[in-house]
Amino acid sequence: MIRRLPLLLAALVSCLWASHLAAAVEPTYKNEKYDTKHERDVLDFWKAESSKPTPVVIYFHGGGFVQGDKSQIPSREIIKKYLDAGVSFASCNYPFIENQSSAEYTKVMRHCGRAVQFLRSKSKEWNIDQKRFGAIGASAGALISEWLGYGPEIGSRRSRDKVGRVSSKVQVVGSLMQPYGTQEMIIGKMKRSGPPLYIYAHSMPSDAIHHPKYAKMMKAKADKVRIRCVLYGTGENGIPPHPKGKSPVESQFEFFCRYLKVKVKS
Repeated sequence: MIRRLPLLLAALVSCLWASHLAAAVEPTYKNEKYDTKHERDVLDFWKAESSKPTPVVIYFHGGGFVQGDKSQIPSREIIKKYLDAGVSFASCNYPFIENQSSAEYTKVMRHCGRAVQFLRSKSKEWNIDQKRFGAIGASAGALISEWLGYGPEIGSRRSRDKVGRVSSKVQVVGSLMQPYGTQEMIIGKMKRSGPPLYIYAHSMPSDAIHHPKYAKMMKAKADKVRIRCVLYGTGENGIPPHPKGKSPVESQFEFFCRYLKVKVKS
């Protein structure tokens, strides 16, 4: 059993932080159903123009697993930066938990894994490179992204449907506002040679849900098992800030492009 999370506070903080709507660039496909098991199994997809199959970065919203929406993308500019670099982008909804049991959290993670599988199954139609997937999220979405990188593979060649036969794993992982629940859900799943990890922790120690110690915990475990990892904070919260002259959007973009093997024009 996972220790009880103070969900309402986590949801409030996360949604206030992720209040910017990604209205600048309309998705190529909106409210695409990636599964039929739940009404919230939908995603938006922005298709990058490219003559070659494109990598995909998927964003998972926060909200304490009890609220939130795929429109709550923290940066208006990040989508356009990815598209201009030839990287497609997706933002994903997922079911909310009904109770605070390990099984409920795992169920949510598996729904999100299905979203990754759905996108991979669209590789020919949407010009996607199946081998280059990244996932990043805020708060609860950070845990989801990390689970997709370090958790179990849910795809199986024996699956009866096409989507179920492809991989649910991602090759790069990102965390914004690493939350309470990190140790219970993720730390034990991190193994040697896991996907590279980008962490941005801008909350202060007064934020019990997103205390900087959780981000430090992830960095320490990544270093221990030799996962490539960068951790940035504000400086004021005890975590070194981004390199001088680099914004959080720029550092995240550069990290994902580097490990998705995307050449960015200088």
